[in-house]
Amino acid sequence: MTEDDIATATGLPLHTWRRRHGTDFRARVPVVNPGERMRLYDETQATAYINCRPLPARPDQAPHPEDLLTDKETAALLGVDASTVRAYATTGYLPAGTERHGRTWWPRHVAEARLKAGDQRHHNPGRQPGDPRNRAPRPRHDPRITEIVELNNRAPLTTTDIAHRYGVSERTAQRLLAAARQHTGN
Repeated sequence: MTEDDIATATGLPLHTWRRRHGTDFRARVPVVNPGERMRLYDETQATAYINCRPLPARPDQAPHPEDLLTDKETAALLGVDASTVRAYATTGYLPAGTERHGRTWWPRHVAEARLKAGDQRHHNPGRQPGDPRNRAPRPRHDPRITEIVELNNRAPLTTTDIAHRYGVSERTAQRLLAAARQHTGN
């Protein structure tokens, strides 16, 4: 239960409950999630306090599969950062979680199942050593280059001449002329 839930159970507005009972309540009833911004309390203990009964012993603290974990707790279980857990939920690698008390929670069994399943985000391991696609590309010989070399030896060519002759762009004509000059060593 949150403090808002407890105030509602007592029939008081939250600010009034905090002013009248909050300090005493926090001193007697331990928080279930220490270190978190939103304090959560065990429902049986909170109800006992509200009804002025002695507080029962805190329930067994052994992890239960239905425990709801915050992004930080889920991250600690998975061995990743809290922002990674939120990203996993966005991409579907983890379920979206349950919205409660203005936060997203994941059941412990969901986080443990993700941990046991291992990393399944990358189905394709990529190219393995020895894959024929790993070779460097073979140089391709353009037959136009030898023709341009022969024509250039007869009379100097310009990129405009090459562009008109082969029906290519000015940039392609420049590339072909440069390759032809490199071919002859000029």
